[in-house]
Amino acid sequence: MFGKTIIQAFLVLLTGGVWIASMPPFNLGELGYILFVPLLLWVYTKPSWRAVLWVAGLSSLIAWVGILIWLRHVTSIGTILLAGCLALYFIVWLSYVRWVLPRLLHQSFPFRLLGVLGIAGTWVVCEWLRSILIYGMPMGPLALTQWQKPVMLQVAAWTGAYGVSFFLIFFNCCMAQTFFNLSVSDKKRSIFLRWFKADFYCALALLISLIFLYLNCLPKSWSNQGESFSFALVQPNFPPLLDWDADYNALRLVQLEQEILRAQLLEFDILMLPEAVTPDAIIGDRETLLFYESLIENQAQPILTGNTAYFSEGDRWYNGIFLMEPETGLNPVYYAKQRLVPFGEYVPQPFQGLLEAFGATQGYYYPGTFNGIIPIHLRERHYAFGALICYEDMFPALARNRVRAGADILYVATNNAWYGEEGGAYFHAAHSVLRAVENRRPIIRCGNAGWSGWIDAYGSIRNVLTDETNSIYFRGSGSFTLTNHKQWQSYTSVYTRYGDWFVGLSALLSLVASLIREKRSNSFLI
Repeated sequence: MFGKTIIQAFLVLLTGGVWIASMPPFNLGELGYILFVPLLLWVYTKPSWRAVLWVAGLSSLIAWVGILIWLRHVTSIGTILLAGCLALYFIVWLSYVRWVLPRLLHQSFPFRLLGVLGIAGTWVVCEWLRSILIYGMPMGPLALTQWQKPVMLQVAAWTGAYGVSFFLIFFNCCMAQTFFNLSVSDKKRSIFLRWFKADFYCALALLISLIFLYLNCLPKSWSNQGESFSFALVQPNFPPLLDWDADYNALRLVQLEQEILRAQLLEFDILMLPEAVTPDAIIGDRETLLFYESLIENQAQPILTGNTAYFSEGDRWYNGIFLMEPETGLNPVYYAKQRLVPFGEYVPQPFQGLLEAFGATQGYYYPGTFNGIIPIHLRERHYAFGALICYEDMFPALARNRVRAGADILYVATNNAWYGEEGGAYFHAAHSVLRAVENRRPIIRCGNAGWSGWIDAYGSIRNVLTDETNSIYFRGSGSFTLTNHKQWQSYTSVYTRYGDWFVGLSALLSLVASLIREKRSNSFLI
């Protein structure tokens, strides 16, 4: 009994640690291919349901606390609660694995294959459910481990990032089966025959297929990159605005103006600023609007900025992205954030009354309804910018909706200053890589404190704003040139057109695996 407890404790620490290391900012994405192999091998031993529940719960809780540890700068209790909610989905998945996997062990290969596909499909369904249940928590899909490996990401243009997660779980299952076969097979047989199992070569074939898919997606010629424009990013690196102080707010405007004046020494076609960059609202506060108008008078290029809007009628605040143009000033077309942060930008029901009883600060933003497309004229061409704010780039449907509405480019304005100078900015930016591949659209990101740059339609990180020490956490600016190959201009990916169809297929595979579980073992094994 004591030995079993030691093994289970080791599995908890091993799984949690490897899971953390595979995610940004540690970026050991190769670990994603073997992340759950030890757990799967353990499940072959048919552990008790009680053991499965506590191993799954504790290992995933440790993993999520470690992955989201930078959230403690906002709320330590909230970090643990969020990690606990995310752990619930892993408990469901590993329970399904415990129910299905041991019964597949002695099935013939075709049935084992269907069973493994169902296990991978169940993972996908759980990731999808995370984006819609409990206020939506889509952060950190397994595909995120591959954010710096565009070769592995191209399938997302067909399946969404869910397809990448599916592949990783499938690969883990096949490797677990292979290692199990090695451990129980006749040691007198040659190593080649012991490795010659269909599960291993099926996993290898799928991996090679993804590599061929990447090569097939590359443009036939790199000589024609298509149209391009240059843009400047200003990263003010302001600390979070926790207390309202008129003198400090005025100082922030002075510092922002200085950074913008420095940026004007660069060559660019459009200047971009991060989320809610001024203390007061660009709509609703006359002084802030005059500040922007004075900036636009000194340059011939437009400014795309994150800011807020306040309407006294109805006492409504909006977190948005706005366009200032040299000739006409503030463009009436702007985007108001649609997916607000629960307990940060609003307090969801039924917690409003509870928090009011404790005198807690209430969120006050309202969600927008506009489709997020901001038209901008650059270099004799009209571009449609699809706007996303803060963690909205974690929701696949939001980026997809922007592209379906006509976006040529996605623009993410964010503020990661709340999370310190740790992994928060990298973790957040990694989601934009997935959205770029899914929709075959380049993404420009401008952060107040960390990870400003752009990502191309292949998911390759083309430029990142850094200082002389190669740090992303600094106050400064820089200019880059965005190019988009002609084959992706006006192209609509399968995922953009059909959305989460792969989730439906995954649910079907999960159901098939459940039915196969009831089939009696077949003595003919491959």
